[in-house]
Amino acid sequence: MRRIPFRQIFKWAGYPIFFLLCFVFFAYKTFPYERLADRLVQEARTRGYELEIIDLTHAGFSGLAFENMRVVLPAEEDGSPPLDVIFEELTVKASLFSLMSDSKSYSFDAELAGGEADGDMTLGESNLEVDVELDDIDLAAISALRRFTKIPLAGTLSGEVELTMPSEVNESTGDVAITVEGLKVGDGESQLEIPGWGGLTVDQADAGDLELLATIEDGVAKIERASSDGSDLKLGMLGNVRLSRPLKRSELDLILRVKVEDGYKERSPKVATMFELASSGLKSAMTSDGAIQYIIAGSLGGRLRPRPAGNQPFEAPK
Repeated sequence: MRRIPFRQIFKWAGYPIFFLLCFVFFAYKTFPYERLADRLVQEARTRGYELEIIDLTHAGFSGLAFENMRVVLPAEEDGSPPLDVIFEELTVKASLFSLMSDSKSYSFDAELAGGEADGDMTLGESNLEVDVELDDIDLAAISALRRFTKIPLAGTLSGEVELTMPSEVNESTGDVAITVEGLKVGDGESQLEIPGWGGLTVDQADAGDLELLATIEDGVAKIERASSDGSDLKLGMLGNVRLSRPLKRSELDLILRVKVEDGYKERSPKVATMFELASSGLKSAMTSDGAIQYIIAGSLGGRLRPRPAGNQPFEAPK
């Protein structure tokens, strides 16, 4: 019986395999990442937002590493600030196996605002999975936050967000656990719109450490705890967020409580005057112990509708 010439087969097969590996290696190392960065900037511009990339290179076999990347989304309405985020470093890697399916999986690791964010994400035509960890994010360094809070915030944000949103949104599940150490509200220059009063310049106030815990079941995020106990402000919030797709259409049904301490009123005459000359709208939001309560309803990405709730107990809206 004739023996199979394995040595000869390996010899002749080795040459094309060797040259193929060399081709892949040098193509990988000499890829024109500068041209790719330019193309990404152009694509962003055609989609209506700005993208700035100082440096772009590879990260492993299926990833990209960005340095000093800036993303600017235009304002959604007149008078609101644009969404402006700067990443000192951002690494994004794609799962090779997921590229062959309808749902694409990615992992990311970012340095921004003095802290870090990392996690995994799966995106499909009708499903979304997110698992993100945040560590030591400086709120004051995120100008984009003003788009949602309407007033400057300072503090150190950490936490974890897990969300699984299948095609049937009412089957979504997840958990949210976020803390903000040393929360400060206001800057003495920006105005906050107080329902029933109008615009008010808010001097910086100490709101202490904020803790927010929420559980997502059956498509509803239930806020189990959201409170802080600062020397100037004591904050509390309860309620539900009914998830929708896209997320900015999610419906809020919350009760917000703010207790302003006497020491802050003494340092901020404008706030003291607001309480002394409270209009009928503001009076109806004041509780028996001097706090202010509002029911907040509306879509996450739309105009919210605060409603005075001073005569109601501090419990989640039904």
